[in-house]
Amino acid sequence: MDPASQDSSTGFVFADHLQLDLSPTRDFYKVMLQGLIHKNNNMLGVIQGFSSLILMDDQLAPGVRENVQQMKDSAQHSADLSKIILSTAGCARVQAEPINLGAMINYIEMKSRDICAKRKVAVTFNSRPNLPMVIGDSGRLSEVILELVKNAAEAASAVEGGEVAIDVLGPGEASPVTDNRVDLFVRNSSENMSPEKIKESFLPFVSNKDASHYGIGLTTAGVLSGQMGMRLGLRCSDGTMTAWLSMPVA
Repeated sequence: MDPASQDSSTGFVFADHLQLDLSPTRDFYKVMLQGLIHKNNNMLGVIQGFSSLILMDDQLAPGVRENVQQMKDSAQHSADLSKIILSTAGCARVQAEPINLGAMINYIEMKSRDICAKRKVAVTFNSRPNLPMVIGDSGRLSEVILELVKNAAEAASAVEGGEVAIDVLGPGEASPVTDNRVDLFVRNSSENMSPEKIKESFLPFVSNKDASHYGIGLTTAGVLSGQMGMRLGLRCSDGTMTAWLSMPVA
């Protein structure tokens, strides 16, 4: 599919509902969540610390060692989840400023190829030269794009001969020229998915993947996109899943 032909939003399910308001009520829950996670991480740190001390005992019985190691690993996984939850809930700091997207593209391409190589999935990367600067947070923007690539590579790896294609288009090629936006498309081979199922993929802790996934990757990507004034949408058609990230020009 030619990405430039996607100048219509028909069929896309957008994460517009994840654009958070700025009400005082939200500020209250934001502070409460930050405090809760801070206290939780303090307790997890104690568990990890004592687990490490116990594991230093060379005389520890194998069965006990295995159980203590599982306890330590679980505490670490919980701490990692806590960090992600802050971003998913809109508590992460987002610094909106002009980003030199052209300078970022080389890094995005390199990481994307690494992600796809690990999944043994073919990838093509196409970016227009001389892209204008966009408004966003460079660190958060990289996080969003690479999350989309990870999802694409994993889905493509489950399809025989699956592949991933990434295109970054200039203003007027996909979005109307009057919108003045740069558009990034991540496409991958996929089993067909209904619009209702796609909507579920934006829900927190909902995942069709195994238990090693938290099920909040796309939720986080949607929230961060909204915080940066970007728009994220998904569409599945004829065995191809397309993620569309539309970024405002600075």
